[in-house]
Amino acid sequence: MGFLNKIKSMVSTEKDYDDGVYPVSDESDYAEPVISSRPSSGVGLSSAAIEMKVVRPERYEDGNQIADHLLNNRTVVINLEATNKETARRMLDFLSGVAYSIDGQFLRVANNTFVITPRNVDVSSDPMSSGSGRSAEKPASQRPPVDLTSDTLF
Repeated sequence: MGFLNKIKSMVSTEKDYDDGVYPVSDESDYAEPVISSRPSSGVGLSSAAIEMKVVRPERYEDGNQIADHLLNNRTVVINLEATNKETARRMLDFLSGVAYSIDGQFLRVANNTFVITPRNVDVSSDPMSSGSGRSAEKPASQRPPVDLTSDTLF
């Protein structure tokens, strides 16, 4: 059996066995994350990153350009004074669908003037400081939806 022992000693030596002990260094291979003491402001957008477009459409086809602004996360103020009543109604129907699809807000701010905002923009209004006796407006989430079919819009 000397021959088998000789082959066994040639094939396996004690140096081949792993004893499971590894050297440990005191220094870490990664840096600890830096935690800011300043609270996060929510959305990480600078004020320069938010754009607002004011449009005064005259034709229904202008709605596509307005929709593109919304899809590019721009707030759009729409003045419909120069738009005829039927075209304005169709455009408002289309743009309210766009606002819904991007999870945005669709708000009437004055006669024939609307604001459509993307998801990352919240519109709120402050009460008039002139003491006009008007009560503070409810937040958008508590207001009833705008009735786009009523004749009082125009």
